[in-house]
Amino acid sequence: MKHLNNTGQTVVIVLLVAVVAATIAFSIAGSSLKNIEQTATTEETNRAFSAAEAGIEEALYNLEQTGSIGSLNNTALGSGAVIKEVNSQDQVSLVLDRLEKDDVAQVVLNNTTTQIKLKWDTTTAMVITVIDVNNGVTRYASKCSVYVAPTFTLLGPVSGMCEQNISVTPDDRIVRMRAMYDSTSLSVTANNGTLPVQSTVITATGQSGETERTVQVERTVPVAPAFLDYVLFSASGSLSK
Repeated sequence: MKHLNNTGQTVVIVLLVAVVAATIAFSIAGSSLKNIEQTATTEETNRAFSAAEAGIEEALYNLEQTGSIGSLNNTALGSGAVIKEVNSQDQVSLVLDRLEKDDVAQVVLNNTTTQIKLKWDTTTAMVITVIDVNNGVTRYASKCSVYVAPTFTLLGPVSGMCEQNISVTPDDRIVRMRAMYDSTSLSVTANNGTLPVQSTVITATGQSGETERTVQVERTVPVAPAFLDYVLFSASGSLSK
């Protein structure tokens, strides 16, 4: 009987060892499969992002060269990914969530409106410069707070925002807005007619396998640096401040 008991204990121990070994093996196999899946997903994601970025780059190049993004939908890439879709949308107004203090925003004109509307935060004063085709300059200095810029024209707030209408002529080409004393949100729209295109929003979607990723950029009209507002070019070509 003692021999049988020893044999039975041995069998139980062997079975326990086998169960533990099998559990460990299955755990390792499951972990390996999970890691393989994660690696594959990461690679697909990277390829999809790269395809979307390639679509953006190609669209920006085409826009610069021809004025249009061209047809880029379903363009296959060497990586096996696809530029699935590329769209663009022209913006005929300027909307900024934040214009930093002392920085400058700009809109272009092209005789398509006779009046524009500017809106900004009441804590900020605004210097508005209108430049015409002959380099003539008209300036406005406006504010909605009595606590800043004593010499600026005081405006009444409208719905919690500082608001000013600026009349423009057919010869006017650029309007520049400099934020003074504080940063601000800013919007510029046409009161009649429409503004020319101020920026183009491009959205591209890349696909690799079942994975899709989307990238969006905004191409704005080039803006001269803020310090140029302080620079005056004389007729002789010399530079003075």
